[in-house]
Amino acid sequence: MADDIQSEREFNERNIAEFRRNGGKVGGPFEGFPLLIMTTTGARSGAQREKLVGYFDIDGRIYVVGSAAGRDSSPAWVFNLRAHPDITVEIGNEPPHRRTAHELPRDERDRIFEIVKERAPGFAEYEKRTHRVIPVFELRAV
Repeated sequence: MADDIQSEREFNERNIAEFRRNGGKVGGPFEGFPLLIMTTTGARSGAQREKLVGYFDIDGRIYVVGSAAGRDSSPAWVFNLRAHPDITVEIGNEPPHRRTAHELPRDERDRIFEIVKERAPGFAEYEKRTHRVIPVFELRAV
């Protein structure tokens, strides 16, 4: 378990470095997918946490999806956003800027998640793998 966490952190750090080196572009499994770096505050630790996440621009609004590839538990950043919704975001070559995360209520979440599944069909598979409702957050400019 500790090795899995360490390798996931190293994977995240390598991809963040690549993102910053290449103006927001990352190869491998992320190639061609819109990505952002989200800096959150740890829900329990209070420490700053950077995470590379895919995002969806829908009608000029930015959304992130806490799918965790269909695992039965949300990714840690979901708990961080719920506890501390004020975050910093890096998109492409843009300088880091502040945003506030708003978890969508169920009806709005369902509407946006349908669009997400149309654009990225893998999310439909993630939804089938888990019994939880996969959360969706809008990242609103401050």
